[in-house]
Amino acid sequence: MHHVIERWRALKTDARRYLLHLAILTLSLSVVGLYYNLAVLALGYSRGFLGILQTVTQAVAALLSLPLWLGVQRLGLRAAIITSVALYAAGILLFAAFPQAALLICSAALMGMASVLMQVTAAPLMMRLSNDATRDDLFSASAAVAVGLSGIGNLGAGFIADTLSHVLGAPADSGATYRAVFAIAGIGVLASLPPLFLIREPERAPESPLPESGAMPSGTGSFFDGLPSWLSVAQPWFRRLPTPLRALLRKPALVAKLLLPPFLISWGAALLIPYLNLYFRERFGLDNRALGVLFAGFDVATGLASLTGPALAARLGKMRTVAVTRAIGVPLLLILGAASDLWLAIAAALARVMASNMASPLYDAYAMEQTEESARPFMIGLLGAAYSIGFLIAPLISTFVQERYGFGPLFVATAILYALSVAVTWWFFGKERP
Repeated sequence: MHHVIERWRALKTDARRYLLHLAILTLSLSVVGLYYNLAVLALGYSRGFLGILQTVTQAVAALLSLPLWLGVQRLGLRAAIITSVALYAAGILLFAAFPQAALLICSAALMGMASVLMQVTAAPLMMRLSNDATRDDLFSASAAVAVGLSGIGNLGAGFIADTLSHVLGAPADSGATYRAVFAIAGIGVLASLPPLFLIREPERAPESPLPESGAMPSGTGSFFDGLPSWLSVAQPWFRRLPTPLRALLRKPALVAKLLLPPFLISWGAALLIPYLNLYFRERFGLDNRALGVLFAGFDVATGLASLTGPALAARLGKMRTVAVTRAIGVPLLLILGAASDLWLAIAAALARVMASNMASPLYDAYAMEQTEESARPFMIGLLGAAYSIGFLIAPLISTFVQERYGFGPLFVATAILYALSVAVTWWFFGKERP
């Protein structure tokens, strides 16, 4: 632990300011994440409508991705993150103030836009705020803060809901209580803005020597130098593309390889992960406070586990670490779905989230290292889209299956998709050396 603290101290002041912003934002958003499904149902809406809200969030994100990515180039990374925070706050406060169906859909759309902006700006900004010596540590620290403090936020959410329930004289699982909780969460999101205003955004990231594994060129020379022959016929059309997109298209095979594993994960995750709170409530009868404590434990443990990612990557390599840790999570997911004992389910879920998520920041860092600096917002945006695309349809499938067959088939389908993701990650990148 002392070694970890020393490496965190090596981070630049602006990097630590970013982590402070992320900590405040995460604490607030975790409350929304924990109670969103329960709040929608408590307001009297069906699971079908809940699936529609999930789909709207992802559909808006997908439809507006390209305009928002282009907007990042004009706004700058720091301004884009500030805009994302404002959109998150607007969506959450709209949910709290006006829970009518049409406005809940607008709220979901605002949060979808916010998520896209956050996805495409966070990793490129961290690249600018770090160097070769601190990059893995900053990415892993951001994951530890995001996930670990999400757990603390989940823990506090239960106490906030109980306190507001007492003040309002309403049940802890009532729509009125959840709306009050969301109002406090929205204010908390706005409180994450001051550290962002203090960050001095560097004009460019410090460049590292690109690996031999097919990294994208820096953009010097003609775009058509080395362009695959099957694309050469489209030269006039490609000349009209923004420079970052042209940089990505120099290495279409590498981009496709980087996108396929998260694409598969998105379908599995969308079927099950957003509904695990419902699963624990319905299968084991946990109340709000118990759910908060449980998911807090999951997130804190995952945050601590993510700190071990750089050390493991130093031995195995970034992508081998991703494949191995995610592979361990697959059988644990099946154990979670089959468990009839609460403590076995908790143990399996805890081990799964630690194994499956500890290397996620390493995947992002690897993708950023393979990408030209000007194209990084596009690349991380494509990764975000790949991680999200399953949410366009899978939530509707999931709620349909839950109502008719329960959670069993969802655990099996998710495990299969996660296993396929591990297989292609190893196939594409397993030869990587540390």
